[in-house]
Amino acid sequence: MDMDGDPYLVFKIFIPIVAFGFLSICCAGFCKVFQRLRKEREERVQGQVQAADQPSVYVIPISLSEDELYRPPRYSTVQFYEAPPAYHELNLKPEASPVEPPPAYSESYSHSPSHS
Repeated sequence: MDMDGDPYLVFKIFIPIVAFGFLSICCAGFCKVFQRLRKEREERVQGQVQAADQPSVYVIPISLSEDELYRPPRYSTVQFYEAPPAYHELNLKPEASPVEPPPAYSESYSHSPSHS
């Protein structure tokens, strides 16, 4: 083929390259749009599932008579406990401390073989 004889040879080479580049850009854009739409749809579905899974408020039924229902609470029935002892008055539990003292400390030397 002679390059001087065909003036449209440059267009025959560059038009497919430009068309391929344009199609690649369009496909990448469409993929991103579809991924974003799918992600939004999944988030919306997850939100609906979480809203449906939330436990409802459970009210514990109390059987009170009509006069107990509207009467103020009776504080005379509350049990009072004495204050705990001060920290310096506490004793150690017997199981927390050993009965016999630990063995005496002894030193031992071991000679390691010399590396030659």
